[in-house]
Amino acid sequence: MKLSLLTYLLGKDYPLDELLAVCARYGYAGVECRAQLGHKHGLELSATPEQRAEIKAAFAASSVQLAGISTSCRFESLDASERAEQVATAKGFIDLAAVVGAPQIRVFGNAFPKGADKSQVIENVGMCLREIGEYAETSGVDCNLEMHGDFYYWEHTLKAIRIADHPRIGIVYNCDPREVKWGPIRTFLDPIAPYLRHVHLHDLESSKFPYPELFRILKDLGYGGYMSLECNDSADPEKVISLYAKLFQWMYWNV
Repeated sequence: MKLSLLTYLLGKDYPLDELLAVCARYGYAGVECRAQLGHKHGLELSATPEQRAEIKAAFAASSVQLAGISTSCRFESLDASERAEQVATAKGFIDLAAVVGAPQIRVFGNAFPKGADKSQVIENVGMCLREIGEYAETSGVDCNLEMHGDFYYWEHTLKAIRIADHPRIGIVYNCDPREVKWGPIRTFLDPIAPYLRHVHLHDLESSKFPYPELFRILKDLGYGGYMSLECNDSADPEKVISLYAKLFQWMYWNV
């Protein structure tokens, strides 16, 4: 298991060179760059070929790897043309990831439109993922569906992944406190395990989610991928980044 930092809130204001320096200082193995929000790391579809080359070179020169690109792409719309637009954007990010050396992109389901047939929405999401997977087939880049929004419930995500039925399509497990109402987290981590490609962590110190149990299960499963820290912004982001690195290491070695 490797710790990475997702720049969604914490880290969003660091230019790429500073971001890599801070993460290296505290032992982060990777950075997951959140795109489509104008973050200062510059990893966006608008990046020129020269900028893309600079981004790739910056990671190549650092001990911190590019863990992935976290997009806003989502596929729950009942409008086929809107879904097609989102798929086209995701394909653009597959191309970007292949150029800069990111192994994966993150996408959403995300929410069931009011009054929609849930089975149809899941089918639509799965078919969008299949199209992206086919596009990404020779790229070396995976497209992973996050258990987020209404798709936090594991069965919805798993159904969409099975509809996609492509080796380039996987799951980002998101540590959502809502999950515990369905029982022990092992009951849904085991079914999704064959597709697990990435993990999003939040408040590691919180008792609302069973983080020690999560670490034990992932060790049992032999999970060796990235676990991205996604937490709230701070007036002193470097301090928070350093403290979470220490807490992650403690959990890794002591649970």
